[in-house]
Amino acid sequence: MQNIDQYIELLLKWNKTHSVTNYDKQALQQQIQLTIKALDYIDTTDIQTAIDIGSGAGIPGMILAIAMPQTTWYLIEPLKKRFSFLNYAKIKLNLSNVNIIPSRIEQIQPFKVDLITSRAVKHANFLLQLSQDFMDSDTVFLLYKGENATQEAKNLPCDVQIYKNQIQYMILRDCKKGQ
Repeated sequence: MQNIDQYIELLLKWNKTHSVTNYDKQALQQQIQLTIKALDYIDTTDIQTAIDIGSGAGIPGMILAIAMPQTTWYLIEPLKKRFSFLNYAKIKLNLSNVNIIPSRIEQIQPFKVDLITSRAVKHANFLLQLSQDFMDSDTVFLLYKGENATQEAKNLPCDVQIYKNQIQYMILRDCKKGQ
């Protein structure tokens, strides 16, 4: 994908002066492959809107927005230098399906979405609590987790599937609000 290669180059260039990530080119390519691999585990056909909580340098949100151009994405990132990079990348890559929100999720007026993603941000149960006003009964969560995914999945008020790769993908469906 041409936009993915451009994204990598933009991030590496921006990173020289603004330090938004610790990844080098090889590590970035690997993280992007792992990000896109998660799409093998969910049906993206009916996903019209999505939010990525704590977008950082754009992994997974910006990468999934490139891979899913039919979906309107809201990338939520409160840190100014990361927000600035995401906005710059959106413009340079001409991503009309991406909206960057320079805030914390708790400070945003809620709206319903079909997909909620996050990578290395908070415990799954805490993410559910933070995002419950953005979900309905059909909302799917795609969480990129580390080795504690199975432990985090215990007692979640959702149907949980965990797929293991070099990282662990936690898919949550049918989540109950207010649990």
